[in-house]
Amino acid sequence: MTNKTLLQFLLLFLLTPAIQYAQQWDTLSPIPERFTFPVVTVLDGQIHIMGGGGSNGATNLHFAYDKLTDTWESKAPVPYKAQQPAGAAANGKIHFFGGGFPTSGQPLDSHYVYDPASDSWAAAAKLTQARAIHYAVALDDVLYSLAGQGVANLCQTYDPVNDAWITKNNLPDNQFWYGAHVATEGHIYRFGGGGYTAPRNLAHKYDPVNDSWSALPALPNATHAIKGAAIGDKIYLLGGYYDFEERTECWVFDTQTNSYTPCEPLPVGRDYHNVVSLDSCIYTIGGNHALYPDVSYQLLRLCPYLTSSTGEAKTTGSIVPYYESGILYLNMSQQIHGEYNLSVFDLSGRQILANKLNVETGVVTEVLTGKLIPSVYFIQLSGKEGRFTGKFVAK
Repeated sequence: MTNKTLLQFLLLFLLTPAIQYAQQWDTLSPIPERFTFPVVTVLDGQIHIMGGGGSNGATNLHFAYDKLTDTWESKAPVPYKAQQPAGAAANGKIHFFGGGFPTSGQPLDSHYVYDPASDSWAAAAKLTQARAIHYAVALDDVLYSLAGQGVANLCQTYDPVNDAWITKNNLPDNQFWYGAHVATEGHIYRFGGGGYTAPRNLAHKYDPVNDSWSALPALPNATHAIKGAAIGDKIYLLGGYYDFEERTECWVFDTQTNSYTPCEPLPVGRDYHNVVSLDSCIYTIGGNHALYPDVSYQLLRLCPYLTSSTGEAKTTGSIVPYYESGILYLNMSQQIHGEYNLSVFDLSGRQILANKLNVETGVVTEVLTGKLIPSVYFIQLSGKEGRFTGKFVAK
């Protein structure tokens, strides 16, 4: 660090007020319409919600949320109406398929693909068997269809080159109803589910290389209609229903240690919601609560690796990080001293550095990181004085 740069860095630290750091759920712009069991997915940095049930029965409405402007925009409607369809984004497009016909409840085999460039839909290979109450997951741009009425054990992938569905090994049980299905770190994870009055605590992991499922440690509670999304090797599992109550619980499942730890609970319990991750933040979309109908319109966000100046503080203090030429310089306020564990995460939530630090008051701490790809990075310090977070830019 040059003398001029170091002086600028220290001035920035001295002039920056102490920031309160807290993990909290932020309330964003409400969903324009009430949806039940829609398809929700992320494409090109936007959250899309479409289809399923609406205010007056099945709907073909389609909206996209822009996180930069905190606004929703209407998009091309889904070509057909169906209750409890499935869908996900893969290879730059959104797939929407199956579901129940809105009047008779008869399952459908329809399959359409949305192109964001033209804001239009096109027909694709029909399902090999009509189904509803099924689930879609995209793993490394491969689209999976899991379970469904009448095909409880079915696992298939979609081949976009040949426009065909390929059947894989069966699912490990018949309890994939209303669980959390999350793709991350090269695997598909499933948690909980089961019926409304008979929730399950089962958890499994799918290995696409071996086309096989293996059991994982059970959820802390058997939960119906739980949902989740991943940031790197951490899967956030939210809400659901058990003991005659919509739950507020948030659990983080660590895919490296196969363990669960609690995280910031939802402000209001909910089930039949959707959860996605976007830019190292977790979003929960809509859902149901018998006593709080506004939950259906809610869009909430939790950013575990970001700082916040609002809400109840769990720890106070400030970190001013600066990166240059493979070295991360950390200047901390006096509240931060002693031994700490340092973690650095990229935008996907992947941990790229872990180190132990002995922080001295008033001393700039230097951490050798090596050359980083130009991007935004997040840091977390954990020690006996608490947990502190910050972010920096590598240019």
